[in-house]
Amino acid sequence: MTPAMKEMVWGGSWLHERFGKEIPSDKTGEAWEVAAHPHGQSVAASEPYCGQTLGDLVEQYKEELVGTEVYARYGTYFPLLIKFIDANQNLSVQVHPNDEQAVSLEGEGASGKTEMWYILDARPGAKLVYGFNKDLTEEELRESLEKGTLEEYLNWVPVQPGDTFYIPSGTLHAIGAGILICEIQQNSDLTYRVYDYNRLGLDGKPRQLHVEKAVQVVNRKAPVGAEKADIDQGVKSPFFETTRLYVDQPLTLPVSQERFEILIVLEGEGVMNGLPVRAGDSILVPATAGSVSIEGKMTLIRTHV
Repeated sequence: MTPAMKEMVWGGSWLHERFGKEIPSDKTGEAWEVAAHPHGQSVAASEPYCGQTLGDLVEQYKEELVGTEVYARYGTYFPLLIKFIDANQNLSVQVHPNDEQAVSLEGEGASGKTEMWYILDARPGAKLVYGFNKDLTEEELRESLEKGTLEEYLNWVPVQPGDTFYIPSGTLHAIGAGILICEIQQNSDLTYRVYDYNRLGLDGKPRQLHVEKAVQVVNRKAPVGAEKADIDQGVKSPFFETTRLYVDQPLTLPVSQERFEILIVLEGEGVMNGLPVRAGDSILVPATAGSVSIEGKMTLIRTHV
């Protein structure tokens, strides 16, 4: 897939430097690698589908593309969104609602967001926010937001390449400066921004906060000591399953007719079903493929619904 690029006030040029991706500017924050969302669509980069958006492909091929079980569950709504994120500066402190909360707060058709992060690279001293450093009452949380003292309660976690974080809806989080991430998430762009370091957006205006909604959905229990997930054991959620795969000899992965597979090349290069691939490529394998043959020397992320 060819990604949709997103410029952000906190973005940089790492996606070009690391993967050779064509970026619109040195404020490029996100590459939406596999996406069928109104705010961004990835496009097929291989024949015979070259140039078609993922949304159009799902509408056209339905269960042949997404799989019988996925189509029965979601119809033509593609359930996942895969991103690369270049956090050149701190991202805002934010939280996402679950599906039920999203509908309640935003209206019918809104979707919540559970996600996971795989750390691709991190500059020395890089860290991110994962929840609070102590359990908070609603009164303590509201007071800290009113007084601007929220930073006292943020749980900052040092990171290094290969670290994995599973972030269920309701988890307060923020990517810190100097981190390159692969993100796997529900197909949603709904974010409640809690705190943004009094920063101005690319338009020169303060970015909107969503404090009242955030307070309603955030988990105030501290996750200290249980922040990281084990990618090699697999990250399993109601919305996706993800594992890491090392390839150094030819192998064939079976593909169920029930669901599509997404393979993300993190390092190395090789060939998949005759298609040359390299680090930074994201490959959507249709459910009707039956299998995918892989050759080369690569580190992959494999994910499916």
